[in-house]
Amino acid sequence: MDQPIRVSIVKESIRIPIVDEQVNLSVTEERFDFSTPPVLASSGWPFGPNPVRVDGLQKGVATVVDQVAMPSYYRVVRWMLLLSDDSNDLAITSTVQCMRRGDGVMFTEYAILGDYGILPYDLDVVVDGDRVNLVVTSGYDGQLTARTTKIGIFS
Repeated sequence: MDQPIRVSIVKESIRIPIVDEQVNLSVTEERFDFSTPPVLASSGWPFGPNPVRVDGLQKGVATVVDQVAMPSYYRVVRWMLLLSDDSNDLAITSTVQCMRRGDGVMFTEYAILGDYGILPYDLDVVVDGDRVNLVVTSGYDGQLTARTTKIGIFS
């Protein structure tokens, strides 16, 4: 069943007076609505050969949603993350990239799409011995499901 991807674009103009002159600033926000329930129903999408699914994420509870062994001094991993409340047709997806260097880890989250204003969460990447854990703390009042897949690169 084909489902259209709905895209809404919001444009807003803001005027800022500056000493007898005005500076015009135009802000454009693009929000992509991916019609998530039919997409989520597709088996295996989009998580390829190593999907992980964790059901029942609760508000305020830090939950390990995936982990990867990182035994070497340098290691890079990239996760694709999908958080969803399937019963209310809400979802958010992002990409998380991290690098372990010795006992430390650095990470960034980017490419955030979906219901980000409705499904608040905090994200952390934590070293646990030879593993690195992807940890999500939900700020949402309902129950969330986390789905992840990862690509790892050894040093």
